[in-house]
Amino acid sequence: MNRTILTRAGAVAFGALLLASAGTAVAAADETDEVEINVEVTDRYPSGVLAMTVAAAETTLTEVDSGDPLVREFTGQLPTVTVTDTRSVVPGAPWAVHGTASDFVSGASMIGAEHLGWTPMLVGDYGPAVEPGGDIETVVDDPGSEGLAFADGELLYVNWDEVDTYSQGSWSATAGLQLKVDATQVDAGSYTSVLTLSLFE
Repeated sequence: MNRTILTRAGAVAFGALLLASAGTAVAAADETDEVEINVEVTDRYPSGVLAMTVAAAETTLTEVDSGDPLVREFTGQLPTVTVTDTRSVVPGAPWAVHGTASDFVSGASMIGAEHLGWTPMLVGDYGPAVEPGGDIETVVDDPGSEGLAFADGELLYVNWDEVDTYSQGSWSATAGLQLKVDATQVDAGSYTSVLTLSLFE
C-alpha cells in the first residue's frame, strides 16, 4: 500500500511540473481545451486475511511421576492455536504454524529449552490435507534432540491444500507439553519460558 501511495504522489508532482512549464505557452494561445485523465487503481490484495489466534496467553506445567527417580517431569497443554482464512481469493499456497521456546529462567537459575518437548494434535477432523507436526522429544529422552530450542521452530501443524479445505474456514491444533530435567541438577524456583508461535505461508 505504501508503494502505491508513493507512486501516485510522484505522478501528481510530475503532472504539476508539466502544467507549470506549459503555463507560458498556454497563456499565448487563442484557444484552450481540457482532457480529463482517469485511472482505476484496484485493491492489490483480496479482501480478508489469513490470521492466527491463540486461546490463552499462558499455560502452566505441573509435576507428574516420571517413573524414574533421576528424572523430574512436568506436563501441560498448549492453548488452542487457530488459523482462520477470510480472504475472498485463496492463493493455493500451503501454510504452517511453527513454535520455538526460550530457556526457562528463575532468577539466576536456568533450564535450557532443549528440555521442553511437545506432542502436536489437531482439534477437529479436517481431512488428509491438514496434518499435525511430529512429536519432539526432550534432550533427556534423546541426547541428540534440541527439544523446542530449535531456532527455526518445530512444526505444530500444516495445511497442504487450502484450496481443497478453504470452505472449512478455520483450523485448530494444540500440543501436549513435556518438560524433563535431571533431578540432581535443577534448582528449586518458579521458572518461565516464552513459546513463540509463527504462521508461515
